[in-house]
Amino acid sequence: MISVDAGNTRIKVLIFNQDGSVQCQKTWPRTAKEECEVWLQTLDDPISICDSSGGHWIVGSVVTSRAAWSFEVDYSDTAGVDRLAAIEGARTHYPDLPLLLISLGTCLTYSYLSHDGRFQGGAIAPGWSTRLKAMHEHTGSLPDLEAAVELGSDPRTQSTAQSMRRGAAQGMVDEINAEIERFEKINPELTVLVTGGDGPTFVNHLKKGIFADENWVARGLWALAQE
Repeated sequence: MISVDAGNTRIKVLIFNQDGSVQCQKTWPRTAKEECEVWLQTLDDPISICDSSGGHWIVGSVVTSRAAWSFEVDYSDTAGVDRLAAIEGARTHYPDLPLLLISLGTCLTYSYLSHDGRFQGGAIAPGWSTRLKAMHEHTGSLPDLEAAVELGSDPRTQSTAQSMRRGAAQGMVDEINAEIERFEKINPELTVLVTGGDGPTFVNHLKKGIFADENWVARGLWALAQE
């Protein structure tokens, strides 16, 4: 079975064995979607696709938010299918647990699954690079910066670039820690999972969180196919 996790920045394709282990993984930039489709057409296995941008695909079957998830969805029909698929994937490793899945990518998302298996949303905010890009694009003088870690207990800085990087990175750390505390008030037994492309950069700076498989979406598609 083939899972396609088409995000805003990149497309990840995982080919699964019958036991759920990964046989092969390939990645394309989002701009190379047509190239990815051409490659997928050479394969014989069923293809399941999660596209967070809602793009049309000439191959496979695109999963929607109305799929037969293993949990209830206490949310509107606008729930991002990528968030739902990621929760589905996380449940394959953390069954019957309350989960807070924090994904650090183009957007910073929080997805909460209650102890009784109900998806109850969370929050969506700009991701790390998106914050830096927004400051450049919506001002007349701030530079266009690549994301780089600028963290620490000393809030003093010595340049505009350093200030921007600290604002983006430290702001995210403080925001994530505060959001975890809010959800822990709802359920102190919460399991916090950190995922996404920027997950490894931030997880060790957080008060709580396990860096988990960044392929939760693809694993969630595989789990759905087993129903």
